[in-house]
Amino acid sequence: MINRTETSQEINSLFQDYAEFWIISDLQISYLNESITLKLISTKNQEILKTTIQFKQVLSYYVHQEAEVETYRLNNYGNNDDFLLSEISYHPNGFGQIYIRSLERDLKEIELITAPTNFYFQVNNKDCFFIEANTLIINGNSYDNLIED
Repeated sequence: MINRTETSQEINSLFQDYAEFWIISDLQISYLNESITLKLISTKNQEILKTTIQFKQVLSYYVHQEAEVETYRLNNYGNNDDFLLSEISYHPNGFGQIYIRSLERDLKEIELITAPTNFYFQVNNKDCFFIEANTLIINGNSYDNLIED
């Protein structure tokens, strides 16, 4: 039997204590492979560390971008601009439920679609990713069966 509390503590400990800060060097979303991959560069004790975080068996994801502010947008940046992973966490009982609100009167059926999320990360303190994934892989260490029934 999986001890979700221990797994949650272990994953969040890795997220919080592993690095002093993370710079995102690559972000890949693969619809066909049901995966999201983050390649990160960080420092810890004056050493440069490379970390790969993969969300596998992704059932849903939602991206929320805050209104235009004086920082970088995910889709509006230069070649040398840094993207910082400002927050990341795992919530075994779910972070929250995503509901979609239709802006078109004729497309109300989309409002019937909802998705629970168990992972959350934020880029540059404003662009939020909510993910529902069953497997997490951090530098080859796999955590499976993470979706709560």
